Amino acid sequence: MSTHLNAAFIVLSIGGLVNACYLVYKHQQKNKSKLICPLNHDCSKVTESKWSKIFFIRNEVLGAIFFLSMLIIMLYSIITPNSLINIKLLLLVGALIGLLFSIFLILIQKFILKDYCFYCIISAFITFLLFLISILIYIQ
Repeated sequence: MSTHLNAAFIVLSIGGLVNACYLVYKHQQKNKSKLICPLNHDCSKVTESKWSKIFFIRNEVLGAIFFLSMLIIMLYSIITPNSLINIKLLLLVGALIGLLFSIFLILIQKFILKDYCFYCIISAFITFLLFLISILIYIQ
């Protein structure tokens, strides 16, 4: 696998993890200060809606698990390049699932909530980039 693609994948995974963990942190605060949205929208309308959980798990926790998983899989592929597991396919399928879930959540924001969360859009964009990079890694 290309070291440039690996590095980009790692950086994006860490960026997504930081973004998701920030939302987890903000939600766990006792004195919940309002999320500041650079897009002039009400992020809390999204992050506190009934759509903020899937199967009783908050979306930002799922996001943190997703980005951490992508990071671990990529690091595993670097450490054990001759693995019996098809890492390229695993990255591609994982990124595709993350992208489909992100698209679903963006559509919920647009058509049902009619408001946006800046941090959710950042997460979706990072997931989209991870998907593109995973395609490039897969076709190598």
